[in-house]
Amino acid sequence: MMIHAISRPGTSTCLICNAPLSWNQARSNKLCSRAECAWRYSLLKKQNKLCRICSRPLSDRGWASGICAAPDCRRTDLAQRAHEEHQQRTQQEQKLREHAQQLRDQVVNRFGVRQPESFLLAVIPAAIHRITRLPAQRRREFRDHLKSLIDRAAALPAPPAVVDQEPVMESVAVQDARLQAASGSACACCQGSCCRGGAYTHAYLGVETLQRYMTAHSKQSPRKVLASYMRHISAETCEGSCVYHREDGCSLPREMRANICNEFYCGGLREFRANVPATGPVRGFFVATADNAIQRAALVHEEQRLMVPAPPTDTD
Repeated sequence: MMIHAISRPGTSTCLICNAPLSWNQARSNKLCSRAECAWRYSLLKKQNKLCRICSRPLSDRGWASGICAAPDCRRTDLAQRAHEEHQQRTQQEQKLREHAQQLRDQVVNRFGVRQPESFLLAVIPAAIHRITRLPAQRRREFRDHLKSLIDRAAALPAPPAVVDQEPVMESVAVQDARLQAASGSACACCQGSCCRGGAYTHAYLGVETLQRYMTAHSKQSPRKVLASYMRHISAETCEGSCVYHREDGCSLPREMRANICNEFYCGGLREFRANVPATGPVRGFFVATADNAIQRAALVHEEQRLMVPAPPTDTD
């Protein structure tokens, strides 16, 4: 029978029998001089029953994860896994961007454009959904929530009048219109990835949105406001998304949408908008991706958009 020695706090001990170790033993293999401990440790190593971090023998509960119960080992393991996942995502994103750039250059070259980089490359998310009938229960739940918002908005005092802002320079207004047109094409290429959050937030509608709409349409009663919003809900919708999310986009007019729906831009689109030249034509090549693959693409020149079929999936 193996007798485990009692070690003093701070003393290095054998990984098997817990006997105190000399300085050289603690520095080398962390085992005592007993042959039985060396044999036992070698067997556990072959069986993959040692902690991946500290190399100590694992308990039965630690065999599956390969990590012992020591807090330092668990923190180190989490940090290593997070680093590996980050590296993997970075490599996947880099590879995807390289494929997107190759696709852009191929498409632009077909039109004889010598500078494909004039079409700014933007990688954006792609919505993947199927069209389904809107369940009657979900429609009723949305109507009840909307009626509550309208009643609360109607009880609030009228907001102060908006002070007219200074006029925008014509050149700035034109460029902004071009940028908005190109951004709209990007959203059409995406097909509503950000709209999926509207499934859980009732189209992001809030009291402030309803109050804004009711102020602009002061002649409409709360009942008519409710009817106006419900009228834009179709019988079919994108499964798992906002009730207003249809195959051809949002069925709700912009003036009736929540501010976030009119002002939100995904990371790829924000980067594109930040890098667009202050003057000249607004050009972009938008690549919508999902599941680490290109799903759709669009070549955009201001308000003009050419949809591009996705390239074959890389099978390497």
